Amino acid sequence: MKIVCISDTHAKQIPDEDMPDGDVLVHAGDITNNGKMTQLSAMSAWLRHLAYNKYEHIVCIAGNHDFLLDAFRKENREKELKEGFFNGRVHYLRDESLWLNFPGRTIKFYGTPWTICGDWAFSEENRWHRRAYFSKIPLDTDVLISHGPPYSILDRCVNGAHGVGSVGDLELLGATERVRPKLHVFGHIHDGYGIATPGLDTTFVNAAVTRVKPTEDDPYPLQNLPIVVEI
Repeated sequence: MKIVCISDTHAKQIPDEDMPDGDVLVHAGDITNNGKMTQLSAMSAWLRHLAYNKYEHIVCIAGNHDFLLDAFRKENREKELKEGFFNGRVHYLRDESLWLNFPGRTIKFYGTPWTICGDWAFSEENRWHRRAYFSKIPLDTDVLISHGPPYSILDRCVNGAHGVGSVGDLELLGATERVRPKLHVFGHIHDGYGIATPGLDTTFVNAAVTRVKPTEDDPYPLQNLPIVVEI
């Protein structure tokens, strides 16, 4: 089956002709740019459009820019969030699993949004708390979706937005090595865009589709194409 991977749209909608064919679309967070309701409404409508016209299912998580999604979590209103914005064949995950059935097989997805990102949304600076979140990832996960990268894998930051050099999460790396999913999709570090299979059983995809702040007028322009992986 083909999984189409995107991340860090920052409220940008990719034209239909630039979206590859596939069975499932995965969006690894930063759906919106600043968490405004207008952006969430527009982006959820775009995801539903893609579900109706292009993909059997869409699986998405939040990122550090998705303040409104974090507000729903803090107010214990994620059921309303899912019913209002992510429904039908568009699935929103926050530290939870999803099983999708396809002819002859079932694929298990798990999504977690946590990053090390100061006072931004879904940020957790305490490594022990992040370890607790990531310890919930089941061993039989086929597709892991996180917003940030694991340490040393497609995580090199050049633009300075999150430091310089390898800025991924050691706790997430440990979880990935423990679980060994077939596919791990993330974004967050835009400079790390690409695909890697560094000797493990896992294919890693940094699917960030936008650049970081080349101009004040358009701080997150679309640049990178979605990445397609077969599992």
